[in-house]
Amino acid sequence: MSQHKIAIIGCGWLGLPLAKKLIKENFIVKGSTTSKEKISVLKTEKIEPFLIDLNKNSDKEIFNSFLKNVDILIINIPPKIRKEKTINYYNKIQKITSNNLIKKINNIIFISSTSVYGSKQGKINSQTIPSPDTINGKEILKTEKLFNNKNNTIIRFGGLINETRNPLTYLTKKQEVLNSDAPINYIHLEDCIGIILSVIKKNKWGKIYLGVTPFHPTKKNYFDNLCEKKRIKKLTFSSKKTVINKKIDDNKIKPELNYTFKYPSL
Repeated sequence: MSQHKIAIIGCGWLGLPLAKKLIKENFIVKGSTTSKEKISVLKTEKIEPFLIDLNKNSDKEIFNSFLKNVDILIINIPPKIRKEKTINYYNKIQKITSNNLIKKINNIIFISSTSVYGSKQGKINSQTIPSPDTINGKEILKTEKLFNNKNNTIIRFGGLINETRNPLTYLTKKQEVLNSDAPINYIHLEDCIGIILSVIKKNKWGKIYLGVTPFHPTKKNYFDNLCEKKRIKKLTFSSKKTVINKKIDDNKIKPELNYTFKYPSL
């Protein structure tokens, strides 16, 4: 296991700390970035760096070198779709899967999103049929099909948070926040990393997991408590009631991965 070589496409908010954790676990790690400035950061962390931009025609030799002799590939590129300009996320990821060296890679982990469930209500688990209703969600679900086989695993993460990244940052700028009674479906960065590591260590391939902390207070309760902790003014919530009752949980995380959430109450 310690000799396995892992390549991560997308060493950003999740990818970089994931790579650092994998190195601590004695994996050899390659990492891609679209930024020349970040190459030195990856080198400092003992990650073999590669400058790859799938929105452009990246150097084929560099990309081949990135994929060469890799045991596990982790694809961690969120779609960036703007209202006025739809980027074809599927085609971008297909640039990876169409490379001949992909066939020599044992396993792929595709980082997906719970946005594939759209506005579906009630309890949602990995057996729930997706029904995306946004461009992002539709593109992601279409892209998932590239990895839907026994050698690959798809992880659909909920809202990603940690101490420096939280919806509270932009919600404080709003005059009024909607959907006060809606349950939250978030996951802490450390638990994202923990779930990915568990999939790798336990060889759980051909699976779909939902990476969401099983903790669903209402949006109002969650942010009221967070504001108290941070000693800042509480958010103003709209008095308009909306019926949103989506709770995303994966009943396979504990039995299959034997994973215990590090941040069970966020």
